[in-house]
Amino acid sequence: MVQDINDPEQVREALAKVQWANSTKGTAADAYNVYLRTIGKQWIKPHYIRQEKIYFIPTEQEIDALIASANYKLAALLQTLKETAARIGEAYAITWIDVDLEHKTVTINHPEKGSLPRILPISEKLKGMINALPRDTSKTFQWLSKKTHKPILQKGIKTLFEETRARAAKKLNNPRLLQIHFHTFRHWKATTDYYKNRDERIIRHVLGHKTATMTDRYIHIVETLYHDESGEWTCKVAHTEKEAIELIEQGFTYVNNLGDQTALYRKRK
Repeated sequence: MVQDINDPEQVREALAKVQWANSTKGTAADAYNVYLRTIGKQWIKPHYIRQEKIYFIPTEQEIDALIASANYKLAALLQTLKETAARIGEAYAITWIDVDLEHKTVTINHPEKGSLPRILPISEKLKGMINALPRDTSKTFQWLSKKTHKPILQKGIKTLFEETRARAAKKLNNPRLLQIHFHTFRHWKATTDYYKNRDERIIRHVLGHKTATMTDRYIHIVETLYHDESGEWTCKVAHTEKEAIELIEQGFTYVNNLGDQTALYRKRK
């Protein structure tokens, strides 16, 4: 325990003993470095080698089971994370102005970690879930507490999620659900989208990455998870706008035009 926060050596010793991941220690050291500058002090900041981990990727059935276990408000938020790959902070910042139910899109206007803003499509299912939410505040996923009548903050939603997850894991006898966090939905969306399309540009847009560096790790995960599966496709042709919409809703993606009135779509078998 640190007795004097202004003593860099005490902080250094505490960081050496605490059971944190190196990435967390590095973040703490960076924050403390900023603090020291504000009080006119310096230190030799310890260096921590950040260890990259392979993300846990649940099945879609597990994600859907967790969403189904939540109340309708939390379920709408989780479905949004699933379809848009938004970070929880980005989703929590979504306002009703950012939601276009007519055109079935959600705009991420408050991207985090230097990501790009983006407009993302949502399903008819999610449209209905969002439309059922109360308009308590300007934020789509912020509601008033029934007890205090004050907005429930992101921290409170996290607690609700963890309680829901624990109940679902016990009820369904599936401890894997306990490994699902808000960010897991982003990992799942990125890997499944790349698996379906094999198009790096698509997932880079969905995730809001400015460069391919961060996107590459998802490509590596897909190539590892599905290395023994065939690359065969199911292909279909759309002759009308209605047929194209139906194929997209079935998970097909556009390939190219075959003529003035026809287009080729495909999805993996």
